[in-house]
Amino acid sequence: MTKSIDFDDSTGVDSKKLGDQDKPEYNHVVAVDKLAGTITSGKDENPGRGNWSSKLDFLLSCLGFAVGLGNVWRFPYLCYSNGGGAFLIPYCIMLAVAGLPLFYLELSFGQFGSLGCVSMWRMCPAFKGIGIAMVVITALVCLYYNVIITWTIFYIFASLSALPGLPWTGCDNAWNSKYCLHYGSNGDNDTLNATTASPIVSPIISDVVFGGVVKPTSPSVYDALLNSAGLGNINLSTVAPETLNMFLNQTSNETIIKRPSEEYWNNYVLEITDGVEHLGGLRWHLVGCLGLAWIVIFLCIIKGVKSSGKVVYFTALFPYLVLFILLIRGATLPGSLDGVLFYITPKWHILKSARVWKDAAAQIFYSLGIAWGGLPTLGSYNKFHNNCHRDSLIVAFANCLTSIFAGFVIFSIIGFMAYDAQVPIDKVADEGAGLAFVAYPEAVARLPVSPLWSVLFFFMLFTLGLDSQFVMMETLITAVMDELAFMGAKIRKNKKWITLATCLVWFVCGLPMVSQGGMYVLQLMDWYAAGFSLCFVGLAECIVVSWIYGIDQYSQDVKSMVGFKPNIYWRVCWMFLAPGILAFIMLFSLVSYTPCQLGSYVYPAWADAVGWMIALSSILLVPGYAIYYFARVEKGPISERLRNGIKPLPAWGPALPEHREQAGYEPMKTKKAADYKNVIYTPVNNVNHDPEANNEVIAF
Repeated sequence: MTKSIDFDDSTGVDSKKLGDQDKPEYNHVVAVDKLAGTITSGKDENPGRGNWSSKLDFLLSCLGFAVGLGNVWRFPYLCYSNGGGAFLIPYCIMLAVAGLPLFYLELSFGQFGSLGCVSMWRMCPAFKGIGIAMVVITALVCLYYNVIITWTIFYIFASLSALPGLPWTGCDNAWNSKYCLHYGSNGDNDTLNATTASPIVSPIISDVVFGGVVKPTSPSVYDALLNSAGLGNINLSTVAPETLNMFLNQTSNETIIKRPSEEYWNNYVLEITDGVEHLGGLRWHLVGCLGLAWIVIFLCIIKGVKSSGKVVYFTALFPYLVLFILLIRGATLPGSLDGVLFYITPKWHILKSARVWKDAAAQIFYSLGIAWGGLPTLGSYNKFHNNCHRDSLIVAFANCLTSIFAGFVIFSIIGFMAYDAQVPIDKVADEGAGLAFVAYPEAVARLPVSPLWSVLFFFMLFTLGLDSQFVMMETLITAVMDELAFMGAKIRKNKKWITLATCLVWFVCGLPMVSQGGMYVLQLMDWYAAGFSLCFVGLAECIVVSWIYGIDQYSQDVKSMVGFKPNIYWRVCWMFLAPGILAFIMLFSLVSYTPCQLGSYVYPAWADAVGWMIALSSILLVPGYAIYYFARVEKGPISERLRNGIKPLPAWGPALPEHREQAGYEPMKTKKAADYKNVIYTPVNNVNHDPEANNEVIAF
């Protein structure tokens, strides 16, 4: 049931000050569903900027952005390693006091001003560096995130290249070494079967098979070593003597055993070098897949939210279908229940560790996409009265429930892997690339019709990464478009060319990460680009909005959109709890800092220095831009510069005249207002000095 907007009801405007003749006239049909808080309109509310075609487009885009690769390959591992089911306690607490409040803050922030993550800092111009830092972080992550998508594309094709099997199941390939171990064709893990490339064949999963190192301490180590590797029942008569000598009789040297999927990943897909100092040549099959990934991204975002908003109907929902199918398949496998119990069984004593709480806070923060700039960007394409309060609750809880659900899927398969190899489950569990491109491919290779399960799994990872990449790229494009809005219709007409140029530049910049040493570059960027710097930006955002712009003013802004002010819970979280959690993560990260490493490889000091330069490239933008603004943009005495630098610019506020009236902002326009709908205004009773306007802002 709908009715027209009641200007006297919860709009934030004193209706007694406005006569009937003063109320704005609407040039488009708008209706407000007072129960659901949904705006319905026959066309875009803001034609100059554009809006989501439907409510579901927005919700699925938010869900796709929040639910990414980390939900599948990071959260389950964190959960088991931090107390199993007990980890859900700090996880839910961190969601309540930090994740959800900041999610709501950023969505409402972008929706109120209809601006991206850079231009929205018209609310406090001296801190525009926060928005620029968000863009820099997102730009850096876009570079390597699409390389991960590239790997999933390659594995999709590879899954179909060796039908009816998979290419990473044997040890008789050119890329295998003498340390390769695999099962016999009959799946009997009681017998070692020699092959030409490697006479050692054993169960896949164990301490040593996971790339671990066995160091025998005495000449007589047969029993201990075999038992530790899960080989206690092998038939030694089938193993060549030189193999046993190499495997067992090394009392002073390290013995490293590799499984086929690990060697396929390192020796064939990556052909990885021995360090970041040696990048080697390009891996051309990965270059082709990287190009394909960027083509897909470009085609999906070429029309902005109008095109990406439709693609997410598939990319956001398909992973749930695959996860459900994999859960059903995993539940039918022997050992799956043991894996699930290992995942959810609480270990209460672990909650005493500060690291558990830090991991819970960090996972919530990164998983929801806070401080990346994506959430304000998504919110900026909403209609003004959209109920972003309700949307925040839906998406945040759906994201966290997805993580928990994915844990059941992953650990049902891991339980089967441990059962099949007769080793403890904690020897099988892994995270990140180790789970996605080594452990899980090995698991699906053991299933009937393995190419089908492999394609499903990697296509799921592809779609999980794709919609997150959509939003990050849209964040970059929107930031550019908003900053060039003074060019009016001309810049809008060229948006597709800006999008194409951005994709081409990022493709070229990503080439070093598809070289032989590219994995070292990717790990270095992942270690530094969006860790400490992301927390710093989020903390600065909380402080500026809550304490400088003012929690009362911001609450009034939110009320003008959704009809009610944020209650005491939101306000306390924004002002105290969320900043405190972010400060805790930053402090703990500094205290427990370790140099970047990839497996057993520790990066040299110069590489860590480069990493810190990557981190500081965004962090220093916040104080750097503030210094620039006070020194070069503002004029007059220092006290006046400081005062004006933290006051909203005349351009701050809702985009459309009728919404500015409702929110209590006085309409203003620019000389370029005829060129584009998204005109610029200033608040009532808060007309501020705008040194950047160059007298282009004219009151009417």
